[in-house]
Amino acid sequence: MVADAGHTSRYDILVGAGDCSETTSRGPAFQLWDVNTVFDLHYVGDVSDAIGRGTNLGLTATVGECSAQCLLRLTPVETVVR
Repeated sequence: MVADAGHTSRYDILVGAGDCSETTSRGPAFQLWDVNTVFDLHYVGDVSDAIGRGTNLGLTATVGECSAQCLLRLTPVETVVR
């Protein structure tokens, strides 16, 4: 996760398809852009204290634009920590 310049509670989060793996990258890359990890992810069920690299999530989202870096930007609808 990368904090937006000047904002310590807004993040750009890179999301990959499939379960987290240090050696394998499968499928497209997605981006949750300029989100607050407390309110904008719309958690359902048990929520851990923090999410970070390696956290597996079930994410329901609407697909937005494709960024200049060829990332599909998502707007979270519902997030489940798996």
